[in-house]
Amino acid sequence: MNTPYHYAYIFGSLVAAIIASAGIFFESAILYGIVPGLIGGALAAVATMRFLKHNLDLAGFVATVCGFVFYQAFQANPVMLPEFTANLSVIAPTDQYVGIFLGNFTTGMLLLAFMAVSALFKNQLQRAVTRPQEANRDSIDPKLMVGFWVMFIVVAIPNVLFGQVVVGAYKNILYQRAAWSETGEFSGFTTWGGPVGASLLNMVFWSTSLFFFWIYLLGSRYRTLMFVLGPLVILWTASVVLQGSRTYLVTVGFGLLIYYLSDPKFGARTFVYAILGGPLLFILLQIASFYRVEGLKSVDFRDLGERLFEIRGNEGTPSQMDGLEYFRMELLAKDALPNPLLGLVRGIFERPIEGILMPVPRALFPWKPLDDTARDYTLFYQNVRLGVPSAETFLGASPGMMGRELIRYGIFGPLTGLFWLGLVLAVADKLYSTACDSAFHRITASVLVAFFVAQMRDWVPMWFLPFLPAMLIFAFVAWRVRKQSGGRRDSRISDRSPVHPVDFRRMR
Repeated sequence: MNTPYHYAYIFGSLVAAIIASAGIFFESAILYGIVPGLIGGALAAVATMRFLKHNLDLAGFVATVCGFVFYQAFQANPVMLPEFTANLSVIAPTDQYVGIFLGNFTTGMLLLAFMAVSALFKNQLQRAVTRPQEANRDSIDPKLMVGFWVMFIVVAIPNVLFGQVVVGAYKNILYQRAAWSETGEFSGFTTWGGPVGASLLNMVFWSTSLFFFWIYLLGSRYRTLMFVLGPLVILWTASVVLQGSRTYLVTVGFGLLIYYLSDPKFGARTFVYAILGGPLLFILLQIASFYRVEGLKSVDFRDLGERLFEIRGNEGTPSQMDGLEYFRMELLAKDALPNPLLGLVRGIFERPIEGILMPVPRALFPWKPLDDTARDYTLFYQNVRLGVPSAETFLGASPGMMGRELIRYGIFGPLTGLFWLGLVLAVADKLYSTACDSAFHRITASVLVAFFVAQMRDWVPMWFLPFLPAMLIFAFVAWRVRKQSGGRRDSRISDRSPVHPVDFRRMR
């Protein structure tokens, strides 16, 4: 049903990439900025309308919106286009051509990866996804309630030990500071230091998983208890979501959109909530962009109004150009490229392993993968791009999605990143297309999409932390209910014949 649209999105993305490259050649800001952005924005608008109005094509919606927001909107924004043009002046032409083509073809690459993985693992995906009749609340909710209590206790540990329950969370929001960044005036979280203390403190990130459990259980028979515990859950979640990270805001916003606004029962209300929620999210993103250095006390609404459309944090294409320049100058030119075949194998196996092991202190697991390329690239960016001689990193520079994979794993590196992104998107799309009005299917798809969106600038193992507990527990619960159903899985409906949502809506 969605394949013709996917081909259209891929073709439109390819056309945008070609036009952008031509714009670099002719030195035309209209061609390398505005026109490709209009194409990407039109594709995203079509996919969004289909998704919200007709509950169709989660994969097309996520791929087109991510491609536009992270890799095209910055160059297409008339307010930011002069800055984008200024960035080009210090980048070699080779890196400009390749970087702008890859940036504008992001939607196409994501959908090609999705289609390839979906075809390769078609039968496995069909068997892995829980059937609508198996995912009823009577069988799912008690198990997820156990998961909720596990997450609640785990998240409470750092908030009680290091944050005085509410003080630390409140200060993180007020000063727009992450819990781990510093102590004293700007942070309410004080630890004893060391790898164990740092790992315990990192458990505050798991409040994101706790939040997804909570919003699902608000619709269960445990809703009264959820309302009682809601203030703590919301405060603890806000302490990481509202601590100045734009990516965190976008990921949780996507998760809420998938879970609530894509529910078929919302109907016309979907657009009312989108109209109300969209501007609020946008304002929060702008506050995180401009005032996280001094915190909320420095917010000036007149200044915010004047800079409202100075949108930052989505500079995926110029970041990717910088990453390509590092790859070409520091690796390719110096014959220091990673072995391409070894890099391909490493990328396939290492990506999930390093993410899953993120919560484990390195002192207890010293052979955990260590990504030195992130530090090496950041030092290059500081010394070459910023012109600040430094032997220590003082920021977290992004080389873009394709740039990161090339730097770390060599020529075939992008294939590894696209494989895992395609797989995550394929599972989320399969869940949603199988039963979009099943709360369990939607909440699982929401977590996967939030994780996917977090990795759009470049694949970073740290983003496993917020979503890993929810992904693992939801997968375990799905496996349990499938196992308990036993032979009933093939008694009524073939695994090869997914049910349209309209057919099982009355089963709720």
